Amino acid sequence: MKRGGVIHDKLSYAIATMGHDDLMIVTDAGMPFKRDERTIDLALAPNVPDMFTVLRAIRQELWVEKFAFIEEGQNPNIVNGVTAILPDAESVLMPNDWFHDAVDNSAKWVVRSGAWTPWGNVALWSGIPVASWMDSTGAEPPEEWQERLDKNRRFGNEGVE
Repeated sequence: MKRGGVIHDKLSYAIATMGHDDLMIVTDAGMPFKRDERTIDLALAPNVPDMFTVLRAIRQELWVEKFAFIEEGQNPNIVNGVTAILPDAESVLMPNDWFHDAVDNSAKWVVRSGAWTPWGNVALWSGIPVASWMDSTGAEPPEEWQERLDKNRRFGNEGVE
C-alpha cells in the first residue's frame, strides 16, 4: 500500500507521467469537455472535492512551473487560493476558448473536481525542481531561469509535507 500522497490510482499515475511542460487542467464540476482516457473525474457532489483540496494534493507530488486562469472571467476566491497553493509558479491568463480547446485536445490530463463555482478552471504546466536541478550541476543557472530559481528556493517546498 502507498504510504501517502495522492492515493487515487489514476491521478497518481497521471502525475507520475507528467514531464517538463506537460499540461494538466483541473476543472470545476461544470466544465464541458469530451470524456476520454485522459479524464480523471474526482467530482462526487457539489464542492466535493473542492478545487483547493485537489490542487494541494497535486502540489504534494507535481512541480508546477506555470498556471493559468480564464482571462474573461475572474473568480477572486479561486485566483487567491490557487496563488497561495502555488507560490513558486508563474501565473498567466488564457482566453476561455483556449481552455475549451485544451481540455479536448492538448492537455495530457484533465482532472474534474467538484468545484461548484464559476471560472473554477486552472491549467497547470509541469516544471522541474529548479533549485535541486541546478545545484546538481555545480554551474550557474541560465539568466532566464534566475527568477524561477529564486522563487523555487523561497517557496518550492512550502505546503509540501
